[in-house]
Amino acid sequence: MVMEKKMVKKNNVNNMNSYFNWRKNDDWETPIEYWEQIVDIIPKNLTINDPFYMNGNAEKHWAKLGKKIIHENKDFYSIGKNKKKEIYVSNPPHHKFNFLLEHLFYLDKPFIMLVPINKLANKKNQKIFIEKSNIQIIPSPIYTGFIDTEGNKTRGCPQYYCYLCYNLNLPNDIYFMKKK
Repeated sequence: MVMEKKMVKKNNVNNMNSYFNWRKNDDWETPIEYWEQIVDIIPKNLTINDPFYMNGNAEKHWAKLGKKIIHENKDFYSIGKNKKKEIYVSNPPHHKFNFLLEHLFYLDKPFIMLVPINKLANKKNQKIFIEKSNIQIIPSPIYTGFIDTEGNKTRGCPQYYCYLCYNLNLPNDIYFMKKK
């Protein structure tokens, strides 16, 4: 536990990389319906960066929605601060979510992360959220299943999801959308 806190405080990205291990239950492709739902709230002047590669299909899904995105097969935690005009949009791996939040806030760019809504209630995550402002939540009106590494779609969504947003300046902190 102490080691985890030191890594985040120092923001030593190289140490963090070795801490994260791939997990089979974190490897799910997001159906295009989830991205269709939010495409209109993404600022037009920002390039979408989906830093979690999985199988590379995210780039194809966004292309169907008329968006060219950054989607490279590299370690998200190796990304440092930069001046690119981009927004991070993804369904990230759910384990070690507090480290994901720390890195997203370190990068200080707008983001939209599709996450299980129960992640918001986790004590470690709440400690991170409480220090931040301009966080918005969009409960997902979509309950479509996800796609495994063999291309099989689950019958339904395993849990309730929300879009965790930062610096989007939505009209409300909790923003409800009708299903498209």
